[in-house]
Amino acid sequence: MKNYYHIIIPFITLSVMLLSSCQEEDPCPRCFEDIVTCKVNGKEWRSNCISIDPLFGCKAVNCYYYIKDDYGLNLLAGNDNPSSGLEINIRNLKLGNNNIKSRSFGYTDLNLFGNCIKLDSLIPNYLNVMNVFTIDTVNYILQGKFAFRVYNSCGDTVTISDGYFKTKFIF
Repeated sequence: MKNYYHIIIPFITLSVMLLSSCQEEDPCPRCFEDIVTCKVNGKEWRSNCISIDPLFGCKAVNCYYYIKDDYGLNLLAGNDNPSSGLEINIRNLKLGNNNIKSRSFGYTDLNLFGNCIKLDSLIPNYLNVMNVFTIDTVNYILQGKFAFRVYNSCGDTVTISDGYFKTKFIF
């Protein structure tokens, strides 16, 4: 019986030490997927990037948030199929609803021709919104939702609805 105490006591002590040293940490802090989703004229759209370049690859979302200057946001999201992209540029970004200027949002459709590929003139009577839920300056994450309607000089119109983003930003 005395031999069991020599085995059990160190085992229990070691177990208590190991259990008390565990912390709740993210098992993969670098495993974060930037995401931008919305509906373009009612059809599901999601940022993605298709590349066969093994060295450089590609990035579906680029996000810059200028903490030290004017709290400006520049969010670019692309979708390689159907060759389109979203752009959001807002100065003085804050939590909650944000003021939308005439050229704050844009949509690019590479299936259109010439000067018609960029749709960036807001339709003022549509509810153009940008609502930010999270500005995390520790983990560099922005999260929010958006909706807008834009047109180009060729008369094409695009309605972006149910927009959502959660992305890491560079400052």
